[in-house]
Amino acid sequence: MEDKNLAKLKIDKEFLKELEKKEEEALKSGKISLMYDVLDTLLALDMEADRIDRLYSKILETAFDALAEYLTSFRHFDLSKEEELYTVRAIYEHALERYDEGDFKGAKELFLILSLVTDDEDFKKAMLLHTAAAAASVDLNAFLQKFVDHSKLDENSFFFTVFTEEAEDFMEKNRDAIEKELENLKKLASGEGR
Repeated sequence: MEDKNLAKLKIDKEFLKELEKKEEEALKSGKISLMYDVLDTLLALDMEADRIDRLYSKILETAFDALAEYLTSFRHFDLSKEEELYTVRAIYEHALERYDEGDFKGAKELFLILSLVTDDEDFKKAMLLHTAAAAASVDLNAFLQKFVDHSKLDENSFFFTVFTEEAEDFMEKNRDAIEKELENLKKLASGEGR
C-alpha cells in the first residue's frame, strides 16, 4: 500500500512542484530541520542522487558551521530545541558514515566532540561508547550487533543511545582510553596540543 502511494507521489506534478518549492525555501532559510524534512521525503521517494547529495551537503555545511560557532563560543547544543537537535543529527550521521567507511580516527574525533557539545548526560555517555568503539576499530556492523540494544530502540530517535550489558563491559574495560581521548581534546582546545 505504502509503495503504491509513493509511486503515485513520484508522478504527481503538483506534489513535485510543491516539494521543489519547499526545498528552495528550506535552502534559503538555512534551517537544518526544514532541509531534513525535504531530504527525508526525497529519500523516501528515491529521487535523483545528485539532488539528494546537494541537499545533504548543504545540511552538513550548515551543521559544521554551527558546530564551529558553538565550539568557539563554548556553548552547548540543547537537544530539546528542534534546530539544535537536527544540527547534532547531521554531525552524528556524518560520523556514522565515516565510521562505516572505516575512518575510525575521523569518526572517533567526531563522536568525542559530540560528547562534549551537549549537556544531555545520556547522549554524552552514548557518544563516549561510540568514541571507544571507533578508537578500538570495532567496525560499525559489530558495534550495532554487539552493543546496541535493539529491543529498546526508539524508532523516532536519530541516535543509538540504548546499549547491551556487553557495551557496559566494553566501556569499563576502555575507561582509561576514553579518559586519555578526553584529556587530549581538552589540551587541544586550550592550545596546549599545538
